Amino acid sequence: MEPPVARETSPTLVAARQLWHVVMLLMRAVAADMRRSPQPLEPGQVGALMRVSAGPCTMSELARHLSISLPTVSKTVDLLVRRGWLERWIDERDRRQTMLRLTGSGRRALNQVRQRAERRVARTLAPLGAARRRQLVASLGALEQVLQRAGGRECAPETDG
Repeated sequence: MEPPVARETSPTLVAARQLWHVVMLLMRAVAADMRRSPQPLEPGQVGALMRVSAGPCTMSELARHLSISLPTVSKTVDLLVRRGWLERWIDERDRRQTMLRLTGSGRRALNQVRQRAERRVARTLAPLGAARRRQLVASLGALEQVLQRAGGRECAPETDG
C-alpha cells in the first residue's frame, strides 16, 4: 500500500485547486441547464458554435480548437447543420477545403444559449452582496488578463446587439 500523497499548499496551488473546483461546479450547472433547453445542447456543441461565430473555419481547425477528433467534430457539425445553425461551403481558393460558417439562426441560437447561461449564473450569484460581486468581477478581470497572456484566449461569440 502506497503512503498518502501530501497535498501541496502553496497559495498559487490552493488558488488553482479552488478555481478548478468552482469552474467544474459552474460548468455542471450550466451544462445541465443547456440540456434542459428547448433544443438541448452539449458544451462541445456550444463551443463549436462559439468558435465558428468568430469567423469561418475548416473542420480540422474546429477539431483542433475543441481538442477532439475529426470524426467527433463531424458528428457535432452534422447535428448543428441539421438544426440550421451551421452551414458548410467550399472555399473557392482551395476547393479541397470544406469551410463552416454560422447561419443567422445559429447566431440567434448561440445568443439565446449565452443569455440563458448568464441568467443561470446571475441567479447563482444573486445571494452575494454588491461588494462581493464587485470583488468577484475585479478578480475575474485579472484572471482573464492572465489567461489571455498565457494564450488561453477563447473566441467570444458575436452578439445581435
